[in-house]
This record gives sequence, C-alpha cells and structure tokens, in this order.
Amino acid sequence: MSGHSPTTSAASSRRLAMIAALMAIFTTIFASNVPTPLYSVWQVKMGFSSTALTAVFSIYVLGVVTTLLTLGSLSDKIGRRQMMVPGLLFILAGAVMFILASDIYGLGIARVLTGIGTGIVTGASSAALVELEPDGNWTRAATLSALFFTLGAFAGPTVSSLMLGLGDAALTWPFVVTLLLGGMTVALLLLAPWPADIGQRHPDFRWRAWRPTTIKVPREMLGAFIFAAAAICLAWSTGSLYASLGPSLATKLVGIDDRTKAGLFAAGWQLMAGVSQFACKRQPLDRLLLVGPSTLIIGLGVMAAAVVYSSPWMFTLATLATASGAGATGVVGIASISNTAPADQRGGINSAFYLMAYLTMASVVLGVGFVSDMIGFAPTVLGFTSIISCAALALMLVALCSKRVSLW
Repeated sequence: MSGHSPTTSAASSRRLAMIAALMAIFTTIFASNVPTPLYSVWQVKMGFSSTALTAVFSIYVLGVVTTLLTLGSLSDKIGRRQMMVPGLLFILAGAVMFILASDIYGLGIARVLTGIGTGIVTGASSAALVELEPDGNWTRAATLSALFFTLGAFAGPTVSSLMLGLGDAALTWPFVVTLLLGGMTVALLLLAPWPADIGQRHPDFRWRAWRPTTIKVPREMLGAFIFAAAAICLAWSTGSLYASLGPSLATKLVGIDDRTKAGLFAAGWQLMAGVSQFACKRQPLDRLLLVGPSTLIIGLGVMAAAVVYSSPWMFTLATLATASGAGATGVVGIASISNTAPADQRGGINSAFYLMAYLTMASVVLGVGFVSDMIGFAPTVLGFTSIISCAALALMLVALCSKRVSLW
C-alpha cells in the first residue's frame, strides 16, 4: 500500500500549484520594478528628458490597464494556468526588449510588453491562489499574495541597484535574472500537477464565440468591492510615492546627502510592508481595519514633520510606520475582495480590483510630479500626507458606521 492517501496527494498537488502561482506573482512584480534604478543611467546614455521618462511610465500603466479591462475575466473561461503562462511570455519578451533597447522607443516597447504581461498574470494568479489554498483559508491566501507582491517589488530594484557598479553591464544583467526567473516559473506552471476541479477551462467555452469584454462587478457586491478597492488604493498610494519619489524626497527635503542611502528608503519601505502583511496573517479583519489606517495616518503625520524639520530620523520612523500601516490596510482590501467574489467571476473581479490599484498608482505619481512643478516639492508632499490621512480616516469611519468593526 502507498504511504500517501489520495487526500494527501491532492493537498500536495494544490500546494505545488500554489507555489507556481506565487512564483508567477513574484516574477511579474519583480520584472515590473527591476528597471526603476536604471532610468537615470538610460537617461544619461540615451539623452532623453524627464518628461519622456514620465511617458514611459504611463505607457506601462496603459498596458496593464488595457489588459485588465479586456482580458481580465478570460481566466474564468479558459483557466488560471492557461492565462498565467502566456502572461509570463510577455514578461520574458519585455526583458529581452530591455536588453536590446538602444533608444527611448525601445524602452517604451519593453515597458508595454511588461505591462501587458503584468495585467494578464495579476488577475489570474490572485484568483488561482484563493482557489488553491489547501485549507480554504481565504485570509492566508490573500496575505501570501500581498507578501509576494511586496517581495517582488523589493527584490527587483534591489537587484538592479546592486548591479549599478557593473557599468554598462548593469543595463543587461538585471534582465538576465528576469529571464531566468521567468523561465523557471513557466516550467513550474507547466509541470506542476494542477487540481482537476480548480481553475480549468469552462466546458462551454469556444474561442470563436469569445469577444473582449469590459470588466463587470456584480451589483450585489458593489458596496463590498468599493470598500476593498478603497483599502488597496490607500495602501498603494503611499507605496507608489516611495517607489517613484522616495529617494528624491530623502535627498531634497529631509537632508540625506548619500544617494545610496536615499535609495534604500524605497526598498526598505517595500520590505517593511511585506513584514507587516505577514504579521497580519492571523489577525482578524475588523482589528486590521482600525490598526492599518490609523498606523498609516500616524506615519504620514511623522512624514510631514520630517519634511518641515528636515529630519532624517523622523523620515526613517515615517517610512517604518507608513509601510506597516499600508501593509495591514492592503491585507484588508485583498482579503475582503477574496471573501466576497463569486468563484465563477473571481478572475474578472480581481482584475477590476487591481485595475483600481494601478490607476491609483499612476495617478498619484503623475499628480505629485505635475503639482510639484507648479507649487514646489515640499508643499506637494505635505498636501499628499493630508489627503491620504483624510482618506484613511474616512475608511475607518465607513467601517465603523457599516458595522464592519466594533469598538466594543
């Protein structure tokens, strides 16, 4: 007799498939963030303006958003793995294009390919994780998803930063790492035994009858969707500020002269957010609904003080507090949407959810850049901290008024 029961084998299959889905998330977000420290090198080498850089960033978000809007629900029809593999092939094509790029147009094409791949993988992998979690623990699946997002966002710029000392090779080797990661992830997705009852192709689906459709959120869960989307948008707003302008904030406003140290704040924010998400894994959502936004508000207040007083140590505290608060708030959003989305529409709803997050990320970065050109960087950052603090307070008040949480 075999030492493994059918139940044990099924659980092992689920876990291996789940690891493949987590690797798909990590690789995708790694690839999305790995170019960040290299833009200044490209800018000097290729001689393009800062406005051109903004255009490259916008094209990436356009690729993600367009894909989420048109293909976001397709994994509900053809299967989760059947979407993740093609999505990763776009990521690999983007990495090859980055290596070959000789001008800003080449960079733009690479970013579009990466954006399309990110849009395809994001919704399908998040839906797959919820369905594959062996013990049916929705919160754990959501936490792992958020954690691997954050680890990818941390690892990408860290790898390319460490390679900046290699000279021109720094523009190649980070993408070689991306190709290796992507290749291993595709192999794992194809070889992992996928449970027969999870995320498979719908028997009635026919390619000839399929048309790209816009994402729809069922009317009955619209309130829950808006609440969850508001939570993830809060978390990603602060994260996008650190990812794009964190080093500039550190050098220009809080008196940190060393650019290497300044760059570590952005990477450190991502790491702390990941630690926060993991720490929140076993916490009840009603507690996180109070702790997350309130910690975020405290951190934003300290950030404002760091700008006013040009204080590096205050900025360090602000980085730790905002990352912790954003991490907890992000878990609230992801777990809320995972718990309420119907299984047969989960891919489309997850895509709509991340669509809101990506649009927020782009809007914050472009908005802060545009406003700072008009009124200055310091007043813009102070205005940002005020607006996000008010939004976090509003989220807590809505939760209390709708009895999502109780103080007693």
